[in-house]
Amino acid sequence: MDSQEQALQRQSNKWAYLQVVGLAFLMIGGIQTILANSGNFIAVVCPDMGFEISRFTLWITCYAIGMAVSQLYVGKLWLVVKTPMLLTASFLVCIASLAAMSFYTEIWQWYVSGVVIGLSGGFFFMVSAPIIITNWFAKSSGFALGLVTIISAVGTAILSPVHASLIAAVGWRTGYLLVALISCVLVLPFTLFVIRYQPSDRGCRPVGWEPGMENITAGAKDSSGTSLKGGVLSLAFVCLFLAAGLCALFGGYQNQWSVAAVSWGYDLSFGATMISATALFGVCAPLIGIMIDKLGAFKSTFIVLAGQFLSGLGLIFLHGNPVCVLVFVFFFADQMTIVGTLVPLLVRKVFGARNYTKILAYIQIGIGLIGGFSNPVIASFYESTGNFDASLWFGIALCAACAVLFAGVAVFRKSLKFEGPGDSAEAEEAAVTQS
Repeated sequence: MDSQEQALQRQSNKWAYLQVVGLAFLMIGGIQTILANSGNFIAVVCPDMGFEISRFTLWITCYAIGMAVSQLYVGKLWLVVKTPMLLTASFLVCIASLAAMSFYTEIWQWYVSGVVIGLSGGFFFMVSAPIIITNWFAKSSGFALGLVTIISAVGTAILSPVHASLIAAVGWRTGYLLVALISCVLVLPFTLFVIRYQPSDRGCRPVGWEPGMENITAGAKDSSGTSLKGGVLSLAFVCLFLAAGLCALFGGYQNQWSVAAVSWGYDLSFGATMISATALFGVCAPLIGIMIDKLGAFKSTFIVLAGQFLSGLGLIFLHGNPVCVLVFVFFFADQMTIVGTLVPLLVRKVFGARNYTKILAYIQIGIGLIGGFSNPVIASFYESTGNFDASLWFGIALCAACAVLFAGVAVFRKSLKFEGPGDSAEAEEAAVTQS
């Protein structure tokens, strides 16, 4: 490799990992600030305004519905709007909707903001990282997505107490404005000056690119993949749509670990520790990414589901031991890997790059619509039996159902016809491995 080629590779690697950092900050200032850290506001807004928590948090359900609707057009606009403009505009609409909550006096106003956040956040909350990372990384895309996750998790853990302190110091109304301002400082430098759709926008090549590799840019005319109609109308799509949506139901467990703790005879402080143990699983994201890169997306998915299955059984039969509870809760959180990393990589692997943005967006509809009801579904099992074990048995059944559906994806993908280089899903194996 000559010196010019080495210089190009170093430049490409530098810009590729800057995409990782930029996308992580976009997650911290976007979805994590708006949704994950919303609990900092719930605790003070509801008592002050006289709202019931269950009614107030419906704005998050409104977000989920708005996000699902947005996916009908998100995949198309990613291909026609410049990435800096797309990400910056959608982020500003989201964060303005959050800041507007500072002036609200009626609960329905939060619902409106929730819908707007869903419609605009659908452009970057769940799709921006997998689209851009798989464009920039011909190899090690799983590891790169894992880095986005861990940076986002650490940043969120640091930022959450900062938000809480600000709200306590200045009140929730001014707090909304300051939190929005902090997000802008964290995100806008990256969306405006760093994040780009594909390496060629920076005069670079994808990380791991080698001569003879086909174009891996999502939506490129010379990239391989199924037609949009052929992909969406396939049995592989149906199985993946349902599997992704059902896996999203696992997200409700983290919000209800305190309920589980009380059900098992522990206090609320131990429930909070369980939630922290779940959040800490984010530190494993790069390791899981390495596993995905080594074993492939399909094998890794079944391994993660097996871990989820065994953790659920452990919580049912060993919840009398607090140490076992924390260990199993930690590993139970590996479901985050499926929705955030494995599903996007499976979409790329199964359907190819040609219509990746559009097909991934349609898969996100299932994640939003089904996953948006995770909390009431999981709570219903506890409320009907008075024992949280019933909710966990439901989770074990979910693992089994998802395993069957993912196996269906693996079987039905073999019949898919690719356009461009290669004529079937098997041809993707000889090209760039996105699993």
